Amino acid sequence: MKSPCIQPDRRKNERGSIVIMTAIGMLLLLLMVGLCIDVSRIYVVRAELQNAADAAALSAANELNGGDTGIDNAVARASQILNTQGISAKYNVGISSVTFAVNNLPDDAYMSAADAKANPVNIRFVKVVTDAHQTGMLFTSSALGPQWVESRKAVAGNSGIAAMRICDFFPAAVALADPSPTPGTVFNLAFNQGTGSSAVLNDKEYIVLEVPDINGNGTGETAVLTAGLPNFCKTLGDNINMTPSSNQNNGPRNAGEGSNTRFNVYANGYGNALQPDVFHPDYNIQEGITHQQYVDGSPLTSPSTNLQYREAGRRMLIMPIILPNGPPPLQANYPAYTTNIVKWGLFFIKNKSVIIQGGGCSSNPLCGALQVEVVRTVGAITPVVPTATSSSLTLPVIYR
Repeated sequence: MKSPCIQPDRRKNERGSIVIMTAIGMLLLLLMVGLCIDVSRIYVVRAELQNAADAAALSAANELNGGDTGIDNAVARASQILNTQGISAKYNVGISSVTFAVNNLPDDAYMSAADAKANPVNIRFVKVVTDAHQTGMLFTSSALGPQWVESRKAVAGNSGIAAMRICDFFPAAVALADPSPTPGTVFNLAFNQGTGSSAVLNDKEYIVLEVPDINGNGTGETAVLTAGLPNFCKTLGDNINMTPSSNQNNGPRNAGEGSNTRFNVYANGYGNALQPDVFHPDYNIQEGITHQQYVDGSPLTSPSTNLQYREAGRRMLIMPIILPNGPPPLQANYPAYTTNIVKWGLFFIKNKSVIIQGGGCSSNPLCGALQVEVVRTVGAITPVVPTATSSSLTLPVIYR
């Protein structure tokens, strides 16, 4: 007869249940880890496709010029951007469609390029849709299916105030006797330093601007500004402040070396500030081509180095246009280095700046000069209604 004080050891009967619970817990943990991995892969692909769609839409909207060529260029640029960002090669996707609208309409109200050409003057919005990409599921195929398929879209268009206010433009004012030059005209814009107490600019000269957020206006500041350091915002008609920059022997060289980063040329000095990961080379560094050839991508010469930093559009410069010195109606001078923006201009840099070392810039007007092709201009102070031959300079923004 068992003693009433002796109880059976029930723990022996519970040992197997702990093993089962541990196995179930490990299985659930593995499923959760697998789900996290697959979802993370989906979001990485989605983010890259969305960034590519945004860039393609912005670039396409920037090509709209109120004419048929703007429609064609928008379609071409959208596909080109996917190539420059490496999305086409990485995910084997391209552009599914590029459609257009007068207003920011619902998705099904956008029209084809052919239909947009029937009334190109009023086209202001571009919608870009990427091809669908299939992401294979590694761990959650039973729950999400063997493939996760999706494409991304973006709508960009004229902000409506871009002709009035622009930020981070090329920080130099260009003086033009004709502030409305014909698109396609080629200029050699010579560097101008100023004369001490006032700026005296001749026709087709440029002068570096004073940027409030940068302390100083010496050689280093001139180089990084013209290389593309973000600066400030200005509105058509605003007063701008010019700077004497560095002296005539150094200023043109500094401005030219900063501008030449767009051609994958990085000068020594300046505290090692001119670096390709900060100031990207353009995707196309072929010299001597027209803006249309640049848009078409032919002929194309890409950087042989710094391939990972290439950026399409770096050779496109938005610059404020001012009037040169001269008799009325031109301004007589610019006291204290100030004047007003009479127009905005979009220019394409055709060639690298000539750089002369050793103080020879002062005797050579080509040193530091910018050879540019006029793409389009906008003015004067009141907004311009686009026509087939005269369109507003727009700052495209992403709407959705």
